[in-house]
Amino acid sequence: MLNRCGARTIIARETAETLADHDPPVLASTIGQRVVFADAAQSGRLVFEFVEQSAAAREIAALAAEVARFAP
Repeated sequence: MLNRCGARTIIARETAETLADHDPPVLASTIGQRVVFADAAQSGRLVFEFVEQSAAAREIAALAAEVARFAP
């Protein structure tokens, strides 16, 4: 999984392309470099509790859904 990456950066795109050929492949979900993650951690809350409708919350929800598909 790509974490703390700039979605439109060359390095993020190249890293995703490289990891796509690995076993297991990189997850489709990515977590961006967002200030709200630090704000939530500093406050002792989850990003969902801090800013429920944020891009960060959507990224975490997408990651959780993707990981859940691998669970038995």
